[in-house]
Amino acid sequence: MLRAVIEMSDDAIFTCDAGARVITWSPTAERLFGRSAEEVMGDPIGVLFPDYLSEEVQTVVAMILAGDRIRHFETEVVRPDGMPQPVSLSLCPVLEEGGSSVGSVVIVRDVTEQHLAQATLAEVDARLAEGEILAHIGSWLWDLRTGAVQWSAEFHRIHGVDPLDFDGTFESYLALVHPDDRALLRAAMVESAESGRPFNGEYRVIRADDDVHMVQVRAQPTFGSAGTTLGLRGIGQDVTERITSVNQDQPGS
Repeated sequence: MLRAVIEMSDDAIFTCDAGARVITWSPTAERLFGRSAEEVMGDPIGVLFPDYLSEEVQTVVAMILAGDRIRHFETEVVRPDGMPQPVSLSLCPVLEEGGSSVGSVVIVRDVTEQHLAQATLAEVDARLAEGEILAHIGSWLWDLRTGAVQWSAEFHRIHGVDPLDFDGTFESYLALVHPDDRALLRAAMVESAESGRPFNGEYRVIRADDDVHMVQVRAQPTFGSAGTTLGLRGIGQDVTERITSVNQDQPGS
C-alpha cells in the first residue's frame, strides 16, 4: 500500500541514509529530476542541487541529522540538461529508539507552474497599475465580512493619502471624506450592500494640503455562493478639473 501511494504521488519522494546518500528513488523523482534510480542510488543528496547552493544544502542536511523537520523550503534542483527546476522541499528525519538519525525522507514538489502564475499575476498587476495611472482611475474593495477596505495605488493618490497612513477600515475611508458628504456616502454604500444593487455617486475629499477634490465612484456588489452580498468592488476617479471646467462655463460664473 505504501509503495502504491509513493508511485501514485505527484510529488517526488526518496529517502537517504544517515550519511545523506540516496537509498530509494520514486518514479516521480525520476521524472522530476530527469535521473533514473540507477544514476542516483548511493550518491550524496548534494549532487541533485546546483553547485552554488551547496552551502545551503549542507545546512539543510545538518538540520535533518540533528532531528529537525523542514516543511515547504523553496529552492532549486538541477536536471542533467543543466536547467534549474524550482521546487519545494519537505524533509523529515527517521529516528531510531535512542533518538539519533538513521536517515531521512525527502518530498519534492515541482513549483514551476506556481512561479509562472505568480510572475503572470505580477505582470498583470503592474499593467493594471500603469493603466490606472494613465487613466487617473483607481480601484477599491470593501469586504463586509472583515470590514476591510482595500485601495489600489491610484485610489490612494486620488485621496492624497500614503498607503502606510491608511489602515484599511471603512471608518478610515469615511474620515477622508468631506464632513458634509460623509453621511450620504455611508448610506449609499450600505444601501448598495444590503440591496445587492450597484451604486454610483460623488463626494468631496479634503487632502492634507487642504485642497478639496471631487471624487466620482461606482461599485458593484460581490456575491457568495449562497447569494449573499460579500462586499462592494468599485472604481473611482478624480473629477475635480471636469467639474471646475463645467462650472466656469456656466452663465454668470
